Amino acid sequence: MQIVVLNGTMTEAEQDYYIRHITAKCPMCIIDKLVLDIQGDHVDISYTLHQFRNLRKMGGWRIGEPSDWNEAKQAELRDSLPNPID
Repeated sequence: MQIVVLNGTMTEAEQDYYIRHITAKCPMCIIDKLVLDIQGDHVDISYTLHQFRNLRKMGGWRIGEPSDWNEAKQAELRDSLPNPID
């Protein structure tokens, strides 16, 4: 996680407080970047969350995100039938 403090300094304990505050709001999220902008007596918080890639498996191989595939592989995905789970 990248932490950026603007317009002042902040101890690690203070930074940890803001990290705990964000993770309490969104416990299943992973923070990529946290920007703490000190504005006098208050702190403006902005952050970006980690975007998980949607990995696919076709023919026994993990082949990445469908948006990165060529047209033929995307057509193969559209035409494939998922295996039923019994």
